[in-house]
Amino acid sequence: MELGTFGAILTFGLELENQATSFYANVEDPKLAPLFAELAVKVQKRITRLERIRREGVAEMILESIHGFESEDFHVELPPADSPSEHIQQAIQLENTRCRYYISAAERLPLREVARHFTRMAKENETNAAKLEDTLMQSDG
Repeated sequence: MELGTFGAILTFGLELENQATSFYANVEDPKLAPLFAELAVKVQKRITRLERIRREGVAEMILESIHGFESEDFHVELPPADSPSEHIQQAIQLENTRCRYYISAAERLPLREVARHFTRMAKENETNAAKLEDTLMQSDG
């Protein structure tokens, strides 16, 4: 689906964040519970931030269309995992995909303030992915 409007971009961002919330909340491995609970709290704050951006940017939604931005490029498949390391690898994939999404969206949005929020969110995803990679290396080592 083409994400051709400000509203579509925010809606899809919320879908990605809801997917992350569901993923982090449904992993029941006791070794991962503290880290995933922390990430779930961060995701909830981001959902609140996106909803606020949507409310504040309603007047901006009438901007010119955005072309060449497809939701399929950011689809994340998360099949059931069999081990903590697979859960962590999936979480890294989820964080990296969301990072790519927010960077791409920031580049396309003509709203500087929203682009700054999206850039900040992408950096948060990079930080989360690095933390998950450290956890993965520690669990494998």
